[in-house]
Order: sequence, then C-alpha cells, then structure tokens
Amino acid sequence: MAEQSEQRIYDLEAALSQQREAHAQTQRLLQRLERDHQRSLDELEALHKTHGQLEQRFFAAESELAAAHGRLERLQRSSAAQAASIDSKAAAHEAEREQWQRAEADLRAELAAAKRQAVVRRRQTVAAGSSPLAAAPAHSRTKSLYAHD
Repeated sequence: MAEQSEQRIYDLEAALSQQREAHAQTQRLLQRLERDHQRSLDELEALHKTHGQLEQRFFAAESELAAAHGRLERLQRSSAAQAASIDSKAAAHEAEREQWQRAEADLRAELAAAKRQAVVRRRQTVAAGSSPLAAAPAHSRTKSLYAHD
C-alpha cells in the first residue's frame, strides 16, 4: 500500500506538472492571442482613420469637380455667345466688304463710261473744227486732254 500511495503521489505530481505545463502553454497562447487582437484593433483603428481621411478627400474632390464642371459650363456658354457674336460680326463685315466691292465696281464702271464719253465729245469737237486744239500737234493735244484729269 505504501507503494501504491507513492505511485499515486508520483502520478498526481506528474499530472500536476502536466497541468502546470498545459496552463503555462495556455497562458502563452492567450498572451499571443491578446497581442494579435490588440494589433488587429490598432490596424482597424488606423484603417478607420485612413478611411475617414480618404472619405474627406473624396468629398472635397467631388466638390471641386462640381465647381470645375460649373465653371466649364459657364465658359462653354460664354464661348458659344462669343462665337455667335464673332460669326455675326464676320457676316456683317463680309456684307460690308461685298457692298464696298460693288460700289467700287460701280464707280470704276462710271469712271470708264465718263472717260469714254469725254473722248467721244473731244473727238466730236475736234471733228467739228471748233476746238483750238485742232490746230495743235497731236502730242500737245494729248497733254491738254488729260490736263484736267
């Protein structure tokens, strides 16, 4: 019986030692899990903070984009109005240029007709003999004819 008691004590001490070792392993595992959990919490907090910053930057960029879009629309309207004004002015200028060209052509035609009439009248006057130029040499008649032009 003493032997059984000793064996029993030995077995109990061995079981106690195993339990202590298992408890120590459980404690190390628990500490590792707590560190991992804390690291995960820290990472989650950093991610949440980063998410908040990104969200703020997104909303700021979205606001800037909306403002830029508004400016672009105003510029497009202004540009369209300026283009219409330029087109209108160009059309008016073209019409005025055509009017001047017609007036110039009319004046040239009128001038040519007047010159032809003057030449015809001079010839008639010279042919009738009533002109003092009739007796003059041809080169002086030419000079005199164009002296008034």
